Amino acid sequence: MRGKLRLALVAVGSLVTAGILVFVLGGFYNLTAVQQHPAWVFRAIAIVRDAIVKLEAREVTVPADFTPIAESRNVALYQKHCVQCHGAPGVAPEEFALGMMPVPSNLVAAARERPPEEIYWFIDYGLKMSGMPAWNMRMSEADMWRITALVEALPALSPVEYKDLLAAAPQQLDAMTTVEEAVQSPPAGDPERGKTAMQVHGCLQCHVVEGIVGRPHLQVGPPLDDAGTRKYIAGVLPNTRDNMVRWIMDPQEVDPLSAMPDLGVSKDLARDMAAYLYSIADQEGADYPPPIAD
Repeated sequence: MRGKLRLALVAVGSLVTAGILVFVLGGFYNLTAVQQHPAWVFRAIAIVRDAIVKLEAREVTVPADFTPIAESRNVALYQKHCVQCHGAPGVAPEEFALGMMPVPSNLVAAARERPPEEIYWFIDYGLKMSGMPAWNMRMSEADMWRITALVEALPALSPVEYKDLLAAAPQQLDAMTTVEEAVQSPPAGDPERGKTAMQVHGCLQCHVVEGIVGRPHLQVGPPLDDAGTRKYIAGVLPNTRDNMVRWIMDPQEVDPLSAMPDLGVSKDLARDMAAYLYSIADQEGADYPPPIAD
């Protein structure tokens, strides 16, 4: 019995030692953004990523009238949301993007290598630990397809053409204005969609929210687990669904002294977020929204 236990301990020790060697010699211990992963790690990640994206993108339906095209509106959307990291013909990425690891890819190469459904998938869902955000629920499907059309047209677009199209683009372009057309919520809101909306709108940057994985001991804004049970929202508004939606959409209008920023949340998505916060309260058996004392 002791012999078997000794062999088991030796085996475990050997595995631990091998793991440490791989961790150290493989460069995983270097957490800085000035040194890339070893080449074999970088390639392995790319292989797994591309296999998963190819599989997931099969669920994306390309519009029947989709055509790779560079036009002013597409360029304006790309300039607003993408050029900061990826650059454009004759336009360098912003300095912060050049210091990212990995450096955001040049999308001319992506257009040559990937079909439109994969480009759209990256725009819609983003990619963990790469710096690529998810535009899901923050941009309309129509505008995400417009950016996809531009990306697919980038290989044939010259710097002069890009500059001319940008000059003709709308000066005040906000893709958020069409989000409400793409997302329709029931009157009481959709808690599941609200949960996702809180994730993609970065609520976890400041708050701990029950049911959503984030930093467990974040101390910026208050935890939102009991938001649905409080008598007042932000200490100034009676806790009702309408007021919760109002607060989520424009906190500065409700309380100019609040540090909570306006995240550009549409009314439908704010209704969904409120529904999720109240659903958490309901799971705890609370009376929500709570009665307001006269």
